[in-house]
Amino acid sequence: MNPMKFLFSIFLIAGGFQAAHAAEWIGPDEKVAGKYNVKQLEQLLELNKPALNENIKVVPLSRNARASNVLVQVRDREPLHRHIDSDITVFLLRGEGEMRLGKETRPVRAGDVIHIERGAIHAYINRGPEPAAALVVYSPAPGPKDRVLAEDK
Repeated sequence: MNPMKFLFSIFLIAGGFQAAHAAEWIGPDEKVAGKYNVKQLEQLLELNKPALNENIKVVPLSRNARASNVLVQVRDREPLHRHIDSDITVFLLRGEGEMRLGKETRPVRAGDVIHIERGAIHAYINRGPEPAAALVVYSPAPGPKDRVLAEDK
């Protein structure tokens, strides 16, 4: 089975479909992205590629009080950070790299799902030639000061 279809199926089973109905769609034009059409994910990624000088591109997809769903593409790496409002679940859709979780670094690749509890220091490092892409689910939806940069000790 196509890993992207598998991950989207898990997302729907885990309640993503219900949240998508309850949440306001804030992503790209529905005619381009398709709210629920799995086949449109590749098109969504292609239409929202990060520019050559852009390290991280975030495309908001949907949001309500219980959850926020964003498409994140990373060309090089994220800075070390933590989230103070939300747990996050990262569905790596494309690419390979390393996920730093606290003091540990683990290899990750397309098809992996990573759950990160609020407050946990983490960062993604892309090791592939193209930008990595992930569906990131924040629960509950983050506030404006959710993301806090962390020092590397």
